Amino acid sequence: MFKCNGRYEDDLKEYNEKILEKYGVTGQASEREMMCMADEGNTVALKLYADMIFYKKILRKNYYRDAFELYMKAAGMTVDEEGNWECSGDSYPLSFWGIGYYLVNYKRESVLKNCETIEIIENMTLGERMKLALQMAVHCLDFESAAGAINLVGRILYEASKNEELFNILQPVIQKNVIDHEFVEVEFEISECNSMKDAAELAETFFISAAQEGYVFACNSLASKEAGRIISMKKEYDKASAGKAEEENSKLPEDISESIMNYICFLKLAADKYEPYAANRLGLFYATGEIISGEDKVAFRDYIDYSLAKEYFLKATVYPDSNSAWAYFNLMKFFPKMYDRDIELMNEHMDYIKVLNPKVYDDAMEL
Repeated sequence: MFKCNGRYEDDLKEYNEKILEKYGVTGQASEREMMCMADEGNTVALKLYADMIFYKKILRKNYYRDAFELYMKAAGMTVDEEGNWECSGDSYPLSFWGIGYYLVNYKRESVLKNCETIEIIENMTLGERMKLALQMAVHCLDFESAAGAINLVGRILYEASKNEELFNILQPVIQKNVIDHEFVEVEFEISECNSMKDAAELAETFFISAAQEGYVFACNSLASKEAGRIISMKKEYDKASAGKAEEENSKLPEDISESIMNYICFLKLAADKYEPYAANRLGLFYATGEIISGEDKVAFRDYIDYSLAKEYFLKATVYPDSNSAWAYFNLMKFFPKMYDRDIELMNEHMDYIKVLNPKVYDDAMEL
């Protein structure tokens, strides 16, 4: 179904020579030129134009629908009246990942959870969407070492490992497109995917590979899974240790300590790239010693380090999003002396909270 005739290499060269080398990456001049190049059909420019709309850098009524249409053009994809997907081959490989992301997340997760209706996806079952997304992510990886595409494969495998009906639908597709496929970026030893457990192990492999490539959302996913693991192990440990002398329970078992270090490591990988959620979460861990998974939490007070907590709360504000509002809130909560003699800083941070996440503002007013 999917083809890529290599034209994108000429498109990339044209984009580099006519825009990147003349105008740079950002700036109005480069963005306008890129939009004009997209109008002429350059697949690289089409994909970048779609990115600008997706991330709301250009005003649109229907951001996500408009961006999806451009990703489809950049991938050379069309869908006929019967719902059959066709590919011309005039494709920029990274666009396959973008479309796959839509197929997995549309009306389910991320910013696409409440997005506008996209009829092409609306008319597909979840199984159809996941199968197509998996094929697209793998096809992207045939041409580009995209950490996001690696993560998307992991995400699909993880969902299959949690849903028996979905696993049964995807199992032959996983075998053909993952197990029987040669990946340059990912190494795994599983030769068959005959169970949900196999899918879970494969998902972990892809998440770790994406994290090693620096994909922050893979790092966050791994940290979240590690948090669940830690809480489960701690509950079992506490149950087994009930009634024993306190000195016998003073040292954590090695498996829990190792998982805590993994948790820290995954969050740190993302936080050190200024990802606000990870940086704020790591700051909270160092401020309270608490690890949270859903409604459960456990505390490891020996890990409290207020200096590191402050460092990561501040890091969460460098490239701000709605999670950064919580980082400002936590700075006020755990480091009030910062503001005792600096009312201007307090007002500045309150203004940031109000803009980034108004729901946090009311909580901040009560501090």
